[in-house]
Amino acid sequence: MEVAEIKDYAMEFQFRGIEILSQSINLPQIPNLSINGFAFDINLESKYDANNKLVFVIVSVTIYDEKNQVKLGNASISNIFHLINFETLVKKGNNGSFLPLPNDAILFLNSLSLSTTRGVMLGLFRGTFLHNAVLPIIDPKQLVMNQIV
Repeated sequence: MEVAEIKDYAMEFQFRGIEILSQSINLPQIPNLSINGFAFDINLESKYDANNKLVFVIVSVTIYDEKNQVKLGNASISNIFHLINFETLVKKGNNGSFLPLPNDAILFLNSLSLSTTRGVMLGLFRGTFLHNAVLPIIDPKQLVMNQIV
């Protein structure tokens, strides 16, 4: 079990798993396309399973040729966290549905998920023309995120 001290509370969690939801490699249709760099479109989405105290942070990455904006591939990875103190962190709203995790907790889990996705992508694309498409280090505060409770 890991404990992250975040502002006024502790988040007790375990990294439960990593699931590859989808992946693809698209061979460019442009003859003799010279790929000198990569661009990335990154989306984050959080889902909650209150019964099992789980948070799923899904990182979806689309890889493009930096110069021509040709789609070269994508990967969607689910990072699964068990929150031991789920009830302490996730509160119910007036209508009975759960409110999102505190922003600092989400940013922490997003950071872990982005790093994990970077490593998974290195394994997925090893030996292909996307081998050098390494996901850059990103500040999770710069990404807009969808939270589904």
